[in-house]
Amino acid sequence: MKVSSLMDKCVLVVRPLRRQDEFLLLLDEGSARVIHTPIMAIEPILESQQVKQKILAFDQFDIAIFVSVNAAEIGIKWLDQYWPMLPLGMEYFAIGGQTAQVVVDYTQNVNYPTDQITSEGLLTSPKLKNLENKSVIIFRGGRGRETLKQGLISRGATVEYCDLYRRVVDQKQVDVTHQQLTEVDCLVVHSAELLEAIGPVSEIRCDNNLPVVVPSNRVAETAKRLGYGTVIVADSVMPESMYAALQKVF
Repeated sequence: MKVSSLMDKCVLVVRPLRRQDEFLLLLDEGSARVIHTPIMAIEPILESQQVKQKILAFDQFDIAIFVSVNAAEIGIKWLDQYWPMLPLGMEYFAIGGQTAQVVVDYTQNVNYPTDQITSEGLLTSPKLKNLENKSVIIFRGGRGRETLKQGLISRGATVEYCDLYRRVVDQKQVDVTHQQLTEVDCLVVHSAELLEAIGPVSEIRCDNNLPVVVPSNRVAETAKRLGYGTVIVADSVMPESMYAALQKVF
């Protein structure tokens, strides 16, 4: 049996808790020692007149886009409450296979990029090429990049956001993470927002040699700005890609 390159390596993962985290399962199968310290929590917006109005007007849109697993799970709960039968003719899109799986279980039909798991990747879809007179609703979690919205508008669409949750940094967990970063072999960070919450590596360690695995060049730029000297970029945010990038570290 081939010995895993991650055997007995201590890996710190800081993203929010998930019901079933496939990436953590892969680490466990690879015999890594995993420390999962969620430094950010997802708080669903359960009571909001603004969200309710967007959901009630769902049939006025032509295209619905879910940008994350959380957006899909929370958005579908809202839709299921007010739309037991979905409007006909709606096109559904998701960023990433995991997000798409949540959506397809409800809609039976969803488009998503398989190579570039980003807003840019979604914008390569032929179905989003000509959007003249099309209306789009984007389900997301508060403020983020405007790449997707601006790309859709440039193709003729009108675009509205439906903000379904908040990301809240837990400072106590961040403090715990700072201590853990002096002891682990590698850090895995799934977003620039999480890196920003941790802060500059120079304030945590006496060296900058701690490897950090990130899902994109954009997040890598944040890691380098915060002082990380060894940054490994995965092909995408998908669990298998992040796991393969982590293996390269060792």
